[in-house]
Amino acid sequence: MVFKKCNELYDFNDKLAKTQLFHLECLLNRNNSTELNNILTKINQISNIEDSELLILVRCKVYVELKMYHEAMLDLNLLYDKICYHYRMIRYYISYIYLLREYTDFWLYLNVNNNNNDLSEFGIVNEFSKYMYKILRVYFISNLVNLNSKLHQLQENDINNLSEKIISSKNEELYLNFPMLNFDRHYIIWKINVKEILNKDCFIKFIIYSKRYNDSELKHYEHVLKYEDVLKLKGLGWIEYQLSGDLYGEYVQPSIEINGSINMQIDYVRNEYRGEEITYIFNIGDLLPNFHKLCPNIPETFKDKYFSRKEMENLLELKDIINHL
Repeated sequence: MVFKKCNELYDFNDKLAKTQLFHLECLLNRNNSTELNNILTKINQISNIEDSELLILVRCKVYVELKMYHEAMLDLNLLYDKICYHYRMIRYYISYIYLLREYTDFWLYLNVNNNNNDLSEFGIVNEFSKYMYKILRVYFISNLVNLNSKLHQLQENDINNLSEKIISSKNEELYLNFPMLNFDRHYIIWKINVKEILNKDCFIKFIIYSKRYNDSELKHYEHVLKYEDVLKLKGLGWIEYQLSGDLYGEYVQPSIEINGSINMQIDYVRNEYRGEEITYIFNIGDLLPNFHKLCPNIPETFKDKYFSRKEMENLLELKDIINHL
């Protein structure tokens, strides 16, 4: 009866519908290796898995839960090849691995296999941030706090962002100077969120110094957003903003200056082959919601141990639905 009602809502020949339910089943059985292996069996029975990035991602997550890190790495590499090399859309890959950021041991395994050495001189002290910088050329703003303790007062928690910690200008003048980074793609992209503008006498200035390998000459580039430009970004939420200049050079030192009463948040700076000036952030949680969205009243610390009353009432029905996949 339950499956019949669910079948009216979902087309079980649709890979997206199946993938969403596999992901939900994974969340409900995080500490049950038998059930997780059953999920793997069902996923691997689906033909042409390699055609579905989401299905590969869910299988990768199941492998990680089972601590089958080699198999998980193969799936992650497959995703990287498809999205970053074939489509050249690194931003989508970044959104996909949002679901895996909590698995510290997995990122440690990847970094050891990729020979990612100590990066503490850049303020990079955790395994996920190390992978993001070495493989994807993403430098989290939170890394700067490890280099400059005075920035702690500007740091805010945000679990919806990759590093879970951002920096906010809080309507004050702000100047951030980054280390010389190894960025080997052409364009610089900032992930920002302009929340409020209190004064027309304001601007945001992006400053870039770049150089080629074994070249001592530094190239200088500035990109300034005046009030009218900043106003266009206000209220868009989190976006990636690409600077217009082609800044090709193996080493890049970015800086940002926020002047005037602008309340702006910053998550990371990265580089890319080429993209749009403004790109809205793709939220993987819209397709594969996390546990906390399913059970919003459960504290994050206990999310793998408790269900809300409503989820408990529906748990048996959910199991019935999944068992018919």
